Formats: sequence, structure tokens, C-alpha cells
Amino acid sequence: MASTLTVAFAILVALVAAVHSAHGAPRLSCQELPPDACAFAVSSGGLRCVLERTPEGTHRCQTSAVAAGGARGLAAASEWVETDACVRACGVDRAALGLPVASAAAEDRRSLRALCSPACRDGCPNVADLYATVAAAEGMSLSALCEAQKNAGNRRMMMGSGMAPVGAPMVAPAAAPVVPPVVASAPCEEPPVVAPPPCDEW
Repeated sequence: MASTLTVAFAILVALVAAVHSAHGAPRLSCQELPPDACAFAVSSGGLRCVLERTPEGTHRCQTSAVAAGGARGLAAASEWVETDACVRACGVDRAALGLPVASAAAEDRRSLRALCSPACRDGCPNVADLYATVAAAEGMSLSALCEAQKNAGNRRMMMGSGMAPVGAPMVAPAAAPVVPPVVASAPCEEPPVVAPPPCDEW
């Protein structure tokens, strides 16, 4: 009887602890976030929050099907609202609707430069992970895009300074056409006869 009572008491304590931890810990729900904190947030379940427009035209925060933390090998992130410092460092917009489009960021040199900056990639892993995930879904690699952007920036800098980038084909400057010198005729001589150029016949 004592052992049955002990087991029942242990089960009761476990249930109370489970209920207490479920109610005691605050949980982040995308639907409860204000629109100005929604973009780049991650719910308690580890899913990304997205800003959507309602049929009435107002904005609301919803949970997407995209999990956070997978693209860069990070542990699954949860309960995260991105800081204003990271939003500025990465050049992203909190008012953007839906998930970002990586190909649009790749086409905009300024956006790509901000996303690839050390301040964003190293200091804001949540934003970097989101863009890496979206780029992978579009068949691109954020790391490859950043490397290409870095190399293009170095090439523009070298071309502006007159240097050719390493591996660039060497092109000699175009030589000026050779023009025969004009020879003045002697006073009693007739000018030399110059043969007309040959005609190109078809």
C-alpha cells in the first residue's frame, strides 16, 4: 500500500511540475506579436514569423512553415525577436510582407553588401540564417553570393585604381595607326603617283 501511494504521489508531482512549467514559462506566439516586431522573429516552436496583410488592409503577424536555425548549422532557434541593431546592420525591412526573396537581395548591390557584411553574418545569425534558408530554397547559396559580391567589389576597386584584377586577361593598349610621313616634292619634280587601293569584289 505504501508503495502504491508513493508511486501515485510521484506521478502527481510530475503532473503538477509539467503543468506549472507549461503555464509558468512565457511562450512566444507569432499571432500575439505587434506588426512592428513580427518580421525576423521566431516563435517558441522554432518557426519563423511573417508579416501578412489582412483582407481589410491591416497587417498581422502569422506563423510560417519555415523552421529557424537549419541553414547555417545553428541549433534550432526559438523565442527570438530580432534587435533593431541587427535590422540596421543587415539592411532589412521590418515592414516587409511575407518571407524575403533572396534573388531580389542578390540583384540589389546595396542589400547584398549589407547582408554579407561581417556585422550581419557574424553578429546577426538569425537574419543570416533566414536569408541562407530562403536562398537555398531558391537554388542559390548565400555564401556563394557573398563571395561573388566580395570579388566583384575587389574587381571594381582595382579597375578604378588602374590595376587589373588577378587572373584578368592582359590587354595591351591599342597602338595608334601608322601614318606614312608626308614628303614634300622637290620644286621641279612631279608629285609621286600613289596607286589607288584595290577594290574588294564580291
